[in-house]
Amino acid sequence: MFYLLLTPLLLFALSIECTQLPENDKRPKVQLITKDYSLEDESQLESYPDGSLSNGNGVEIVHQKDHNPIVSIGTSKRLTTHLLAHHDNRAPPDGVVDVHYEMDLVHILGIDELRQTMTALVYVDEKWEDPTLAWNASDFEGMTKTWLPIENIWIPDIIIFNMLAHEDLLTSVRAPVTIYSNGTVEISRPAVYTVSCEINIKHFPLDEQRCALEIASWSYDIHKIRMHAIISYSLQHYTDNEEWKLTNILVKEGEYDHEGIAISRIIYEVHVRRKPLFYMVTLTFPSYIMCAISVVGLFARFSTTGEREERFTLGVTAILTMAVLSLVVSEKVPHSSTSVPLLVIYFLFNMVTVSVAAMSTGLSMKVHRMGRFGREPPDWMLALFLLTPKTHMLYECKCSSTKDLLPNTHSSDSKSSRTPFLDRLPHCNNHFTDGYECMHESELNIRRQHLNGYVRMASRLDSLLCTSFLVTVTVPVLILFYMMDRN
Repeated sequence: MFYLLLTPLLLFALSIECTQLPENDKRPKVQLITKDYSLEDESQLESYPDGSLSNGNGVEIVHQKDHNPIVSIGTSKRLTTHLLAHHDNRAPPDGVVDVHYEMDLVHILGIDELRQTMTALVYVDEKWEDPTLAWNASDFEGMTKTWLPIENIWIPDIIIFNMLAHEDLLTSVRAPVTIYSNGTVEISRPAVYTVSCEINIKHFPLDEQRCALEIASWSYDIHKIRMHAIISYSLQHYTDNEEWKLTNILVKEGEYDHEGIAISRIIYEVHVRRKPLFYMVTLTFPSYIMCAISVVGLFARFSTTGEREERFTLGVTAILTMAVLSLVVSEKVPHSSTSVPLLVIYFLFNMVTVSVAAMSTGLSMKVHRMGRFGREPPDWMLALFLLTPKTHMLYECKCSSTKDLLPNTHSSDSKSSRTPFLDRLPHCNNHFTDGYECMHESELNIRRQHLNGYVRMASRLDSLLCTSFLVTVTVPVLILFYMMDRN
């Protein structure tokens, strides 16, 4: 039992003895290996029993098989200390600072017509030279580039003057600033900007918009900071928007007066064109269908027989429908008093067309009513509608009794019951008149009404008005779709 308790203690003591370092080992126990480069003179390095080397300054060099020595960075720390000792983040460089500004448009997140704003995701890159951040690369193991925290160096106050909102996507990441040995400072960051831009709604939904980003220094005048645009990679990462098509980007350099101070600035002008398919399918085409059905219903042939108040009801319903569609458009575009959107003009045109068509039915119904009591129009009026008189086609069959016109269904002679009806008209003067059979008085009145000149004029007038108004409502929608196809 005693040996069983003693065995774990002995094993623990042996493990501690094996992990102890030699007494002459003064090296750090934490090794940071970050950079790989060749050493020109290894004779100055101190050797350790395990085969590793040290430069005598606390930086350990570990040999790896088939690789150059890997050195833990002490040079970067010395360089950072050197730069911060000679640089003051509160003082700009001496002389004129030339800021090279590049904006890479990545994606147009959206354009709000009501608020007249554009939101876009961009990559911003700024470069300038600061002599206080330059160093001799040979003094720091050939290092030509390093990184410093952005809050420790001076940066120009470049802003977008027409900016309404700004979101820096690297704020929580604390992205550093890249500094080169010749004193060049470079800042790269993604950002989301919301800028104000004037929205022109005159040709909505076939409109083109221009939104400018005015970039300049807020405090420094042109004698201290000069802006220079770089456009070599302006659209390298761009992705299309579902509603807007990017057509062009114009970059302008210049200066302007801000509170009496001449300031250098850059203007990035983004040109976009709307993709109108959604509005054409959901608004324009339904409006056209409603107008066409209303016109056909107003001037249909069956609606000329008798008093048809449903004509006006149909016209009013179509007008109310298009009024609702115009309200949908008015909620989308800005409330401007300078111009009316093209789509709203199209709806108003359809409303006026249907209104005129509904009122035109009154003329057709008046002409139709004039022929209800047997009146005939003059020949010149018929000729005006390309019609000919048909009074000679009417022959009034005068029968002595209507009983003689009906077959005797109570007769026992089945052969007599099958006698043709016209053969049993003893008092008819003529059985046929220009192809029309002698008929009963009621049927003759109906035939007379159909062959009346005013009735035929009303029918011809309905056809003429229906064709005219159909062409009137069809041509604008064809023009809109043609313009959409060109876009």
